[in-house]
Amino acid sequence: MTDELGTDVDARLRGIWWLPVVRGIVLLIVGFLMLAHPFDTAVALVWVFGVFAVVDGVLTLAQWFSNRHEEGGIWWAVLGLVSVGFGLVAIIWAPQTAKAIFYLIAIWVLVIGILGVIAAATLYRARDIGWFWVLASGLVAFLIGLLMLVNPQETVAVVMVIFGLFAFVAGVLLVVSGFATRAFARAVGKGSAAI
Repeated sequence: MTDELGTDVDARLRGIWWLPVVRGIVLLIVGFLMLAHPFDTAVALVWVFGVFAVVDGVLTLAQWFSNRHEEGGIWWAVLGLVSVGFGLVAIIWAPQTAKAIFYLIAIWVLVIGILGVIAAATLYRARDIGWFWVLASGLVAFLIGLLMLVNPQETVAVVMVIFGLFAFVAGVLLVVSGFATRAFARAVGKGSAAI
């Protein structure tokens, strides 16, 4: 019985560990671009943010699809839909959004943070081992979103640096959480084979 449980956990974790890594790599690339090569116009920032939010939302929905039978898995779907929604708003109304891009990004980061903290609490109650990484990512997003709303900026360069820092830190957390999940899956697989 224990051997079957360990094999099942090992197989499920091995099937999903790469999703946070891919999301993290996308965030790292966006963060690096924003920090190393800032855009000159707010419209360019809107397009980058919009495309990024849609891609991140789709990857989050894929993560939900992999975890849809787990308790609290619905929060991945909510998170993915919120990201896709914010991204589509930015892309569809790019010229109008450029005037309020700072607030759009700040509210998106804040909402992502709040949803991350709620998801972490749900995962903790379900005794999911990944709750800590979701909480860390949610708290980082929440604090940066709150900082952005409390201290609004009008300069495109400042907005890009703040968003770039958020993307970079969140990307690192996601990559580390993905590889931690993979290491745990390997340990469970080895342990279950030995039992």
